[in-house]
Amino acid sequence: MLPFIKSVVKSECNNIHSVADIFAGTGAVSSAFTDKQIITNDILYSNYICHVAWFSPMKYDKKKIQALIIYYNSVNVIADNYVSENFADTFFSLEDCRKIGFIREDIEKKFISREINERERALLITSLLYGADKIANTCGHYDAYRKGAVFERHLQLFVPVPENNLNTNNICYNEDTNELVRSIKADLVYIDPPYNSRQYCDAYHLLENIARWEKPEVFGVARKPDRKKLKSKY
Repeated sequence: MLPFIKSVVKSECNNIHSVADIFAGTGAVSSAFTDKQIITNDILYSNYICHVAWFSPMKYDKKKIQALIIYYNSVNVIADNYVSENFADTFFSLEDCRKIGFIREDIEKKFISREINERERALLITSLLYGADKIANTCGHYDAYRKGAVFERHLQLFVPVPENNLNTNNICYNEDTNELVRSIKADLVYIDPPYNSRQYCDAYHLLENIARWEKPEVFGVARKPDRKKLKSKY
């Protein structure tokens, strides 16, 4: 769809300097306009953190990211943590749950201690989310997992490589679009809202849980948190 979208914009729109993608999802459409100022928004924090990784103009240390991902791929985790205690042998194997939990906790500790900045944190979390989703024992979402599955694939992180020379005025939001549109301006607005009234966080709750890292109590077969008890509403 991206070539079609870009061709329509090129033929029908003049003097486009800024693009707002207000239901940005994974940021696919925004990625087609990196030569402009990009304004992204998504109510899912797991999507927002990926937007920060790909589109934020904040500087980051490439060698630091590479070194940490090499370390995370090589580490052998034997201690249990939040992820292994709540999700072992469901969406991921016990081994991968331990590793996911260890990596996510280490990223947060490094951010709190200022060993990594906000962009570096986002890049590492994005790498973890992509790696985890790639091996997840699901059929595309996290409403259920396949019982009795053999976990043949295991977690491997890759180094995200954002484009260079992004617009210094790019900004990423994690807000309710209905409220946000009252306070932003752009030459072009791309609108791709949800297809029904159901919130996407129900289908992608595990990725949202890992991204936010509030460690809520989870329930049921799908291991979903009670959204009414969360610190941040999603």
